[in-house]
Amino acid sequence: MAIISTKGAYGLTAIVILAKEENDKLLQIKDIAAKGDIPQNYLEQILVLLKKSGLVESVRGANGGYKLSRDKNSISVYEVLNSLECCMAQTDNKSNDNMLQAFWEDTQEKVKEIFQLSIKELEEFLEKDSKNITYHI
Repeated sequence: MAIISTKGAYGLTAIVILAKEENDKLLQIKDIAAKGDIPQNYLEQILVLLKKSGLVESVRGANGGYKLSRDKNSISVYEVLNSLECCMAQTDNKSNDNMLQAFWEDTQEKVKEIFQLSIKELEEFLEKDSKNITYHI
């Protein structure tokens, strides 16, 4: 089933941080790690996978860093998670009995559907949700 690991959660966090940058500004790994409270060594590995998947680009050098490779409207949460989690909506049907095959296929489609929102939509959801938080002292 679809269980999101820390790799998936950290990767999605990094993508959201990059999406918030205006004018395709490059962010260095240390800045992404600090903003997302992500271990820097782990983030380096995650960004390599996101780059291989075509979701982020990197520029080398003193002024280098990472940015989204596409507009945040065209990157889905599912795409990010699937690039990091491998087989997000796949099941390991070890049984020779295909009795449950239709159930597993339906489950896979529902998982894909749930995570099809774009990074921009996720950003909007997070902003709306943060406005509803009330602090009491």
